[in-house]
Amino acid sequence: MAIATYRGERNVSEITDKLYTRLTPTQRVKAEAALVKVNPQLKNIRKLPRGAILRVPDLPELRAKTTRNLENPDDQIVKHINRSLAAFSKHLGSQLSAEQDSIKQQASLLKSAKFKKDIASAEGLKGLAKEADKTLGVRSKAIGERQKKIDEAIKQVAKDFEAGFL
Repeated sequence: MAIATYRGERNVSEITDKLYTRLTPTQRVKAEAALVKVNPQLKNIRKLPRGAILRVPDLPELRAKTTRNLENPDDQIVKHINRSLAAFSKHLGSQLSAEQDSIKQQASLLKSAKFKKDIASAEGLKGLAKEADKTLGVRSKAIGERQKKIDEAIKQVAKDFEAGFL
């Protein structure tokens, strides 16, 4: 059964008009009755919040409008999850990219002539700077590997969702 969202219509007739095309008076009565039957919450439409999910009854003799989102609920959920995963991947990717940029800046500072000049007289600081540079390299590599693993995992989850539900 397809679903649609309640958008603040004042009555069931308005919802029916938005869901179906070219209804005769008889078809309208049948469509409204079927809509209320599968969505009993429509009996008290004024208490229904905007965005509430409405089930759209399967009425083969009526043609649903294509302007409303009447996809199968499972398909909608899968698409929503996949969009969310893609958005999360993009967000995480930008965070990891920012971390890589920060590592590059820190490594650049450690290798700069001014920094080397400033620590030239302190042997302990030179060794510490060398260790910090190595650690930054290891961290950069680990972040790159983590990004690859996360991307692969998200792609696999999206693929599994589509294979299992669509």
